[in-house]
Amino acid sequence: MSQPFLQHCPVCHGAYPKESGEVLDKKAGANLLHLTCGKCRQTVLVLVVKTSFGLSSVGMLTDLSFADGLRLQHRGEVSEEELLAFHQLLKTNQFNFKNNL
Repeated sequence: MSQPFLQHCPVCHGAYPKESGEVLDKKAGANLLHLTCGKCRQTVLVLVVKTSFGLSSVGMLTDLSFADGLRLQHRGEVSEEELLAFHQLLKTNQFNFKNNL
């Protein structure tokens, strides 16, 4: 974790412990990392790509655990039918989030 863009949490600016980074996926020239802040426990997904100009990264705050990331990364896309069915479920108030957590 020697790159400056991976050293500090974007939420509390706490330092990431060396053991906080876990690799979710590796492909040619790219790594998907899951980081957990040692101070506030906020998690971040970071895509680090090696280009001819050096390293480039983009990160996203998330509530996914590392295990969630492993489980969901190869799930596939959400279909239009699934999206519309979920929209209808929410629209008709047939889904209670509190009872399904």
